[in-house]
Amino acid sequence: MMAAQDSAASNLVAASTMAALLRCLVLKGALAPRDIREIYETALLLLEQQQGTTPEHADAFIAARAAIEGGLLR
Repeated sequence: MMAAQDSAASNLVAASTMAALLRCLVLKGALAPRDIREIYETALLLLEQQQGTTPEHADAFIAARAAIEGGLLR
């Protein structure tokens, strides 16, 4: 159980750090908001491509896709 919690916490840290990095890059003018959208869309495409290779992890892919789609809504 502890390993699952550690993994979930690690994933949350990675996701929130990535979102913060992207936001900082927009605020500093290094990226435009459309660039962020392109990054999230590319991430979704990569997930779709990888999901077919490991169907046993479908739940993880669904959760990852939901998180990325949430980034597209911001």
